[in-house]
Order: sequence, then C-alpha cells, then structure tokens
Amino acid sequence: MTTIQKQEWHHSGSGCCSPIGTCCLSWWCPCILYGKTRHRSKNDGNMNDYSCCNKSCMAFCGLACLGVSFILPMINRGDIRAKYHLKGNGCGDCMCACCCQPCDLTQQEKEVTFREESKHLLQAQPGKNEGMYYAQQQTSYQH
Repeated sequence: MTTIQKQEWHHSGSGCCSPIGTCCLSWWCPCILYGKTRHRSKNDGNMNDYSCCNKSCMAFCGLACLGVSFILPMINRGDIRAKYHLKGNGCGDCMCACCCQPCDLTQQEKEVTFREESKHLLQAQPGKNEGMYYAQQQTSYQH
C-alpha cells in the first residue's frame, strides 16, 4: 500500500488581498465566492454551467442567517485538502473558517483555481498519454 505525500498549500491564507476582485467578493458577497469555489472544485475546474446563485450559495446564505456561515467553508476546506492531498486537519479547517472567513474563502478559491489549471495544463501536454514510439527503420542489405 502506498501513501500519498501531503503537499503544502500553494497559496497562503495571509495573501488574501489579491486578486482584489476575489478579496472584495470574500468580504462583501462571501456566499457567491463560496458557491463559485465549490462549483469549480466539484466540476474539476469546468465553469461552463456556473451560476452565481447556485445551491451552495443559497445554503451559505441560509446558514449565515442562523449565524453559522463558517460551517460550509470549513467542510469545503476539508474536501479541498482531501482532493488535492494538502496538509492540514479538521481543527485547522475550523480555525480558518471561524477566525477569518474572508481570508479562508480567498485562499480556497485561489488554491482550487491553481490546482485545476495545473491539472489541465498537465493533461494538455502533447504525447502525455502515449509512450515513446520509435518507427522501425528499414535496413537495406547490399550483396
């Protein structure tokens, strides 16, 4: 049985001020950013059928009305860690989601975007799916 080495997060939680659009969204409309990140993660980066008012966004709004909006980002952070084999644990997920939700949401969005774009770049490499192929050379014999 092989174990997969856990990786560091590519984007730190303290880099939440850029890009500025994502930062603003995390502060003023966190439900939209949460829904966007969740959609991107669950659909392997495919944003074709994304809508800003999706089920994830609505669920976030519902929990925000109850004062527990941290629950879904906390769960999503764990899902992101599991999907991309990132370091961390449930306690850290809870702390990030509770203590600075805008920074956490920004980090999640940037990380998922980075991981999905990296994955698609690797898949787009020419000849990636095929092994090396050598054409058989013809030999000429002279008598």
